[in-house]
Amino acid sequence: MNGDCIELASYLGERHRANGTFVADALVDLYSKHQIAASIVLRGIQGFGLKRHLRTDTSLSLSEDLPLTTIAVGTRPNIEAVLNRTLELNRPGLVTLERVQLLSEKIEPVGVAENTDEATRLTVYFSRLDSVYMVPAFEVICELLYRRGIPGATALLGVDGIAHGRRQRAASSAATRTCR
Repeated sequence: MNGDCIELASYLGERHRANGTFVADALVDLYSKHQIAASIVLRGIQGFGLKRHLRTDTSLSLSEDLPLTTIAVGTRPNIEAVLNRTLELNRPGLVTLERVQLLSEKIEPVGVAENTDEATRLTVYFSRLDSVYMVPAFEVICELLYRRGIPGATALLGVDGIAHGRRQRAASSAATRTCR
């Protein structure tokens, strides 16, 4: 699928539950049932949320309830079909919608308009096992973007998600996000 899509992102805590189930698991299940093109759960290593409690994986006592982000990308009708349930599950968390261009098949060269006043973000999802000449793909992508003068890039670890219509846990994906 190559084309205009919607990205639905939910920001929550790792231990956030709804109806006795972890919200991140419930969201990925929901996205799977509604044939969302792709989804991923990204686990943060430090952060804070609505209750302003700092969490970090560097301290055992502060490593509980680390920040998670679930991202679902799909067509407008598919995202609209899961939006209300996502909002119900993720109370009182933050949910955002953003227009995106999904490129997942044969990708032709893509450019960004030179005189745009808008920020542009590139997000690349791939397996942790993907490599380029035996170097992890996220390292190659970050190095390439750095050499091209891009002002920032972040590699995030995916811990759950859907790719090619199949749920993949733990060893699923990494994401590299860049801003221009």
